[in-house]
Amino acid sequence: MQSSIFAVNDEPYCLWEVDLAARTRTFLDGIDTDYFDYVLQAHTNAEDEKRALVAIRLSLHHATEAMFSLLGSFVQAPDCPYAWIAKCSNIELREFTARVNREDSSLITKLNIPSISWNTIASAIFSTYQPGTDRQKDTIRCFERLWGALSGELLNQVHIDEYNALKHGFRVRPGGFALAFGIEPTYGVSPPDSEMKTLGQSDFGATFLKIEPLGSAKGSRHIRSRQTSVNWSLERVVLLQQLVYMSINNVVSALKVVNDYAPSTCRFLRPENDSDFEQPWTYSTGVTSINLDHVLDESLLPALTKADLLSKLRDNEA
Repeated sequence: MQSSIFAVNDEPYCLWEVDLAARTRTFLDGIDTDYFDYVLQAHTNAEDEKRALVAIRLSLHHATEAMFSLLGSFVQAPDCPYAWIAKCSNIELREFTARVNREDSSLITKLNIPSISWNTIASAIFSTYQPGTDRQKDTIRCFERLWGALSGELLNQVHIDEYNALKHGFRVRPGGFALAFGIEPTYGVSPPDSEMKTLGQSDFGATFLKIEPLGSAKGSRHIRSRQTSVNWSLERVVLLQQLVYMSINNVVSALKVVNDYAPSTCRFLRPENDSDFEQPWTYSTGVTSINLDHVLDESLLPALTKADLLSKLRDNEA
């Protein structure tokens, strides 16, 4: 038998296999690196734009999560990426990403890199891509910045809640919102539309209910719902999906290289122009999210324990 010791953040594991290299090759050969591009192309020309963008937005969340999972496995377990990904929870993935963001030198890695950063990781990934050229240097710099920017998407709590609402029970209402303000000419009288200033607007987005704890008492079983609305830019979502698709392809290719695939058989993708990496962020909806709801007086909450609630439920059954 063969073994490999690796860590997910600081949690160590020892993987045993009959043939570790063969199992890793089977995993890498089975990854459909074109899948997220397929999803994008399948919905790009759909007649129902709102539904299509919901599908692409969900795919972007999924692709971003997959991309950072592959990056994590490349950094901490390149010889057994399938095991790292399987043992890494969403919370741990966000922790890994945040640690790279702050260049945490204590993060365990199997890579021969001088420090932990998106720059050193990108340098390792593109080490065999047009080595020694300005094109290689520019590519490293562009993907380094891209992954740093996308980490903000992964770590943003509103985006986390949005992704959960989309994938768990599909509990969203599609469509964006508009937010504008103006000064009342007289108390209680709305200003005319011509005097309103728009802060943000989009036809695309979603509204969902987030469930939050209510009350500060330890072990409180009280919860409430809070309505959240988000706006999406169609152009930004589509462009980011393309860049994440390319990133996934590149990380998989780098994993193949470190697992002794011939570099000449490994494909690396990037946009033609460096400026294309910045293009998604030139599109904005203004205000991207809004969270307005009723105020609940927590002082009116009765003291209820888990046992109290179970007793009430069982009494109802009787």
